[in-house]
Amino acid sequence: MIAELRYYTITPGHTEALLDQFVGTSLPLFAKHGITAHGPWLRRLTKGEQLVYVLEFADEHDRETRWTAFREDPEWQAVVGAGRGQVPHIAGSEIVELSR
Repeated sequence: MIAELRYYTITPGHTEALLDQFVGTSLPLFAKHGITAHGPWLRRLTKGEQLVYVLEFADEHDRETRWTAFREDPEWQAVVGAGRGQVPHIAGSEIVELSR
């Protein structure tokens, strides 16, 4: 199994918008593409907040296949397109890969 522990530092003032997008779009698309997701959680920092969640995959091939399908999904492409030219909800990110 491979897991991705993902930390997204939220652009100030964008917490609600990012949570709405994550819960309303990302989680359903993860489920549609067979990606097991845990979270989201909010992590409070000295300055700002992070959205934190975990994704699970069977192996590297499974991860690559599912991420490709997710990124190419027309619904996700619409979200990406709608965000072009606007201040992004995410100011930075860190992905920690875990395996067993």
